[in-house]
This record gives sequence, structure tokens and C-alpha cells, in this order.
Amino acid sequence: MLKIYVSLLAIITAMALVGCGSGSSSSTGGGSKVQVALNQTSVSVGANGTTQFTATVTGTGNTAVTWSVDGVVGGNATAGTITAAGMYTAPSQAGTHTVTATSVASPTQTASAQVTVTASTSVSISVSPSTVTVSTSATTQFTATVTGSSNTAVTWSVDGVSGGNSSVGTISASGLYTAPSQAGTHTITATSVADTTKSATAAVTVNVVTVSVSPTSATVLVSLSTPFTATVQGTTNTAVTWSVDSVAGGSSSVGTINTSGLYTAPSLPGPHTVTATSVADTTKSASATVIVDANGLSVSPATTTVAPSGTQQFSTTVAVTWSVDGVSGGNSSVGTITSGGKYTAPFAIGAHTITATSTANSSTTGTASLTVINSSPRAVLTYHNDDTRQGAYAEETVLTPANVKAATFGKVFSYTVDGQIYTQPLYIPQVNIGGTNHEVVYVATEQDTVFAFDAKGLQSAPLWSKSLGTPVPKNDVEGVSPVLGITSTPVIDITTGTMYVLAEATGGSVSPFKLHALDIATGAEKFGGPVYVTGSVPGTGWDQVNGTITLESSCYQRMGLALNPFNNMIEIAFGHCNHGWVVAYNKTTLQQSAIFNDTPDGAGGGLWAGGGAPAINDVTGELYIITGTDVNDPPSGYNDAFLRLSENNLSVLDFFQPDDNLSLLIPNDADLGSGSNILMPDNSSSTPHETIGGGKDGNVFVVNRDDMGSFSTTSNNVIQTLQTGTKQFDNIFSTPAYWNGTLYYHSESDVLHAYSWSAGKLTKLAQGSMVFQVHGATTSISANGDSNGIVWEIDNTSIGTGPAVLHATDASNVSNELYNSSQSGTHDQAGIALKFTVPTIAGGKVFVPTANELDIYGLLP
Repeated sequence: MLKIYVSLLAIITAMALVGCGSGSSSSTGGGSKVQVALNQTSVSVGANGTTQFTATVTGTGNTAVTWSVDGVVGGNATAGTITAAGMYTAPSQAGTHTVTATSVASPTQTASAQVTVTASTSVSISVSPSTVTVSTSATTQFTATVTGSSNTAVTWSVDGVSGGNSSVGTISASGLYTAPSQAGTHTITATSVADTTKSATAAVTVNVVTVSVSPTSATVLVSLSTPFTATVQGTTNTAVTWSVDSVAGGSSSVGTINTSGLYTAPSLPGPHTVTATSVADTTKSASATVIVDANGLSVSPATTTVAPSGTQQFSTTVAVTWSVDGVSGGNSSVGTITSGGKYTAPFAIGAHTITATSTANSSTTGTASLTVINSSPRAVLTYHNDDTRQGAYAEETVLTPANVKAATFGKVFSYTVDGQIYTQPLYIPQVNIGGTNHEVVYVATEQDTVFAFDAKGLQSAPLWSKSLGTPVPKNDVEGVSPVLGITSTPVIDITTGTMYVLAEATGGSVSPFKLHALDIATGAEKFGGPVYVTGSVPGTGWDQVNGTITLESSCYQRMGLALNPFNNMIEIAFGHCNHGWVVAYNKTTLQQSAIFNDTPDGAGGGLWAGGGAPAINDVTGELYIITGTDVNDPPSGYNDAFLRLSENNLSVLDFFQPDDNLSLLIPNDADLGSGSNILMPDNSSSTPHETIGGGKDGNVFVVNRDDMGSFSTTSNNVIQTLQTGTKQFDNIFSTPAYWNGTLYYHSESDVLHAYSWSAGKLTKLAQGSMVFQVHGATTSISANGDSNGIVWEIDNTSIGTGPAVLHATDASNVSNELYNSSQSGTHDQAGIALKFTVPTIAGGKVFVPTANELDIYGLLP
């Protein structure tokens, strides 16, 4: 037994001796030969540096190994550590260590390598440049210098992200940095491969390149020159290239421009575009408009409006003297203008002509048209806020999408009135009444009463009220009941402190209609008013008498009154009678100055527009309205038409009628004039001047105001037609609102729709979720300039039986309703609903007219 034991021990010892050695090992047992080999057997690495070992095992299907350093599996902090994948990380102290790979397959074999760890103080790194500014999406080269090691390789990162990413910018293995598309500051880091504890950084600032050109518009005579200057920001490379009408450097036909920005006009007149493009970022450019004038001077701006006592800077490209309405330098009545072209308006509204006369040649002149409009800071003086009827109150600094919610916003007080309020509330932030300044809101009722209330609710009684007569008994199935008095929204002339109101009353010896001019501080009649509103025109219509058509006493005067600042006329539109009428009265003398009937040789054409008001081009004084129709009205005249009326005599200058007018609109009472139109901003010379509106069939028409399209039975010669609403008929009974590039419509039995307006056309943007049944709603906007937009609407689905419901929606996302007055039970409940009512938003308050009270909403105390 002893001999056998000794023999076995000798065999085991011999087998163990075969496995000893370095670099590689093998076994020659009865099966396959197992061998282990390393990719490197001797290596030098800096303290805390890393190096990759690879073990190759042959002679067995199991190629796995275990790693150890100085006999310690996985190593330790003193000898260095090694991962299961063979990545060795050196310790912080210099020295020599052995890395060993041992095969897992039996019999085990090993292979070893010697690692010399050098002192860490020998490795240093720097990055050049250390700071740099670069434009978005541009590139810049970084260089890393490594000393103290023969291994000069580095890895790159941006803000701690290896290689960077699209948000912070990317960097290649060679150090080429590509900036992101957004501005910001970032850190570039180069890390030594030899010693990963050693790194260096550089700071990079990414700027958005912007280009601006000054002046943005200029006028120059043919063959003469004018300079432009380009300013480039966001990059140290401020160079630009110049072009004219997309031709680099221009040409003889469009004008030339040199590298310094000096533009020389061609020999023929016309408009051209000068463009400066950044050399640092060729996607960034800015343009200016240049008008080449052959016949005289051009004044910029050529047409404009200004508030009473406001200012406007005019300019030309040559030295001139200035006059206003033929008065050199102007005067207090027409406005004054300095030698530098700065115009200061008088307080009175009206149209004026600015004339520039060349100092070199007095026979060369240029003119601009200017109108002092009816405007006052923070005031709401007319239907839908201004003469364009766009419905945006952009001076609201209190109400925001963040605080208009049930927890912080609601009904703060209300005023009881004596009848239905169909008029939109009007608002003036400061009126001296009885020696005290008040914030005042004005409403009028079907009982022929005008009320002035304290808008802050500081007193429960009216500041003043005025009865304008006894209203006419009326039981209108459409809602006006039991009397008909004041239905249309008045208009206030802020420069004379006068409110103009059309009241219908019994007992009139000439007509039931009277135009009143009331003092906004007392309610007293002014200018010898009131005056009867009457009129007649020649015609052969069915109601003619001796060839004359007369304004009927049975009419409704539902459309809001308009004050034309161009000629100081009060424009009054009538409907719900045999014809559509517009009558104009001088605002001071109260004498009739013009009258228009849209179907004198037929019938129809009523003007009611869901309570809207005529839109006015304040520079030209021209009126824009939409007419209606009744079932089986004859096609003669201007039934179902967009009309552009003369500022002087109200004659038709242009019109548009839909191609289905005869077959669809008239037979089905689907009148176009159930809705009202607005004038879109004139903010681009490349976009036609437009008016937008629609009617019962749900078609919204985008109409060129300068060439409206007339009538064709085969096509609509308009810029665009799009469908809104969900019903065959009875869709649009409202005026749309426009704000910040978006048009808002709310049709009957439908949700709120938002349309983007770009390049003169509408595109569906988004929609809300709240369906309004009866007549939809006229939308109004509150905003602080271009921010904090809120869409306000009144849901009158419960007309005559239940409360009106005020809704507030985020104007930037109409699917997000912020608030409605039914959310807080009866606390915020409004008065009885009426049709066609429009909220007024001003001074941090929302004024809601109802059948029995004026409700005022605001931030809760």
C-alpha cells in the first residue's frame, strides 16, 4: 500500500511541474493539448492608467480564463486591478507587477506578463485652443498635447459625454468639434489614454448667427445709389455677401451692390430686394426692400396710421423739406413734422397727407397717406376692439394662461340692468365723472337705456344712466324680446368724449330710429342730437313708391356702429328688412352725408352679420361688409356678397359673390351675411391685402381686398376657400378673431378651430373639444403683445332659459381649456344667455353681457 501511495504522489507532482512557466503553458495528456497565450508579455503603463490584455486558449472548447495580479484574483488597490475581460488598471504607485491568465478548462494552464507601472507625475496634457466661440452647426479643431508618456493618444468628450451628441455638439477622434443647432456653452475634455486620471479642458461658446440689414427699406431714384449696412452677431466672422433679387452682386436690370453694401439703382423703376448673407453661416441672411422711383421721391412708410397725439417717423433717401396738408412743418390742427421727418399727430382723428419736397429740385416731391385713428391706450371703443375687427386686446398684463383657472379666477361682481344686453361692453380706463377718475364700462339695453358702470365694482349703482326713449314691442322668436331698443354696439370717439348710439323707439314722428351723441362723462346729448335716421334711394324693387325705395321702419339695426377716422363719419348698417342699407352721418353736425342700398332694384341683401360691425381700412376710409339674403330673394343687386364701399359716397368699388349664390345660398336662406368679416394685417408686400369671413354654409373665404373677384357661375375667384362647421347650413354666425399668426373660428354645433395664416392662406392648426350649439361664438383674444394669449368665448346654448357660459382657452393650444364659468357651481354663474354676445377683456377683467345683468370676471381676491 505504501508503494502505491508514493507512486501516485510522484505522478501528481510531475503533472504540477509541467504547468509552471510564463507567457504560455500546455498539457500533453492523453487528450488535446491545452495552451494559454497572452497578447503582450511586457508592458509599461502610467499610474492609474489602463491597458488591455487578451488571453488565447487553445486545445479545448472552453476558452475562458481567470485573471489575477501578483497572485490575487482580480487584483487589488496595491497591485492594480483587472476585469474579467482583461482590462488592467494600474495602481497609483510605481512598481512591477505580474498579470496572470489561468485557463478554466482542466487541466489548468497559465500565462503571465510583467507590468511596469511608472510614476503619475510624468504624464501631463493640454488642449488648444483653450477658449473658442463658434456659430451653430459650425466646426472648429481642437488639439491635445500629451507629455510624459510615449502613448500620446487621448479620448474626447463634450460635457462629459464621450464623443458628444446632437444636444451639446459632437467631437471626432481627431478633435474636430461640430457645434449643435442651439446656442449655449459647453466643455471639451481630452483624457490621456496612458493615464486616465490626466485630462485637460477647453471652453466653447455656441452662438446663433443673426444678420440684420439697415435700413430695412429705402427709396432711391433711378441710376442713383443708397448705402446698406449689414450687422452680423453670434460669430467673430462678420463678413457677408450681397445680392439683389437673389443675384450675387446684382445686375444691370435689378441694380448692383458692392462688397461694402452700396446699392446702385437700375435705369428702370420697380421694387427690389437686397440681401446680406453671413459668410460664417450661409443659412443666415437678412433682406431690405428698395423702391426704385423714376418720377419723384418715395416717402416711407407710404401709408400708415397713428394714435391721437402719437408720433410717426417718415424718411426719404434724399434731402427734403416736409409739409402736412400743404402746411410747411404742419401745425396743431393737422399735426407737426420736424426737419428730420418725425410727425406728431393732433389729438383729433382724421386723414392727412405728408409731403416731402426735394431741396435740390423743388419740382420733385413725394407723398404719404396717414390717418389719425380712434385709439387710446388700453381702451375698447368699438365692436371687436378696432376697425379691422380682429378682436385682439394685446395690452392685457394681468390675465395669463397661468392664473385663469377656477382656483384663482372667477366672477367678482355683477350689475343688474333693465333689459337684454346685445351690445358688446365698451371700456375706458380713465374717465372723469363728477370730479373723480373712474375705470368705466359702458353697456346699452333693449330697453333703450345706456349705462356707465364702475369697472372695478367700487359702487353698486351706475355712474350714470340715460334713457333714450320707449322701445318698440317685439317678440322675436330668435331671442329679442319683449322689446326692441338698442341692439347694436355703440362706438366711442375718444378725442371728443362722445358715444354714438342708435336707438329704436316708439312715438317718433319721422322714424323709429334715432342717432344719439352722448357725453361719456354725463350721458348728456351733444351736437344737437338726437337726429332721426331716414333715407331713400331710386329703385324699382317691389316696395318702390314712385320709383323710390325708402328705409323701412320695420328694420333691425343689429350691426355695430362704426366711426370712420378717414372722414369722421358714423356708419350705420341695417338688416332684417327688405334691403340692406348703410347710412353715414357726420360725427359733429349729425347730418347725413351718404346712403347706400345694396338691392334697390330687387330685394334682400340684409346687413346683420351676427352683430358684427363694418370693417374699415383706416388709411383709405373704405368699408368692407358682407351682405345676406332671404329665401327666394331675387338675384338682382348684391345679395350674399363681400362688398368694398367708397369712403365718400358708399358706392360699390368692388365685390365678390360665391359661385353657388343662385343655386344654394338664396333658395336655402343660407346667407353669407350671417357672419362678419375682418381685415387681415397689411404686413407683407408679397401678400395681397385680404379680408376673411364666412356664412351659414360654413365656407370661409379669403378675399383679395384689391381685386375681390366679382361673380362667376363656375368658380370663385378668391385667394382661398375652406370649409368649417359640421352642418349643411347654419354654421357661421360670428366674427373670427386674429392674433399672432392664427385665426380663430367657432361655428354652430362645432368646436373651436384655430387656423395658421401664412403667405396669405389659412391652414388648419388645431381644434378644441367644447361643442357650442346655438350660433357658435364670436371669439375674442387677450394677450400681452405676442405672449399670454387667451381665447375668450360665450356659450349661449341655453339662450333664454339658462346661464351664459364664459370659456377661456389657451390661444397657443386650443385643445387646452383653461376655465369655464360652470366649473365652480353657482358661484361663477352668469346671467341668462343671449345670442351673438361678445365678451370684452380689458384691465384685468372680462365683461360678459347677458339678458338681465352685466357680469364681470377677474382674479379672485
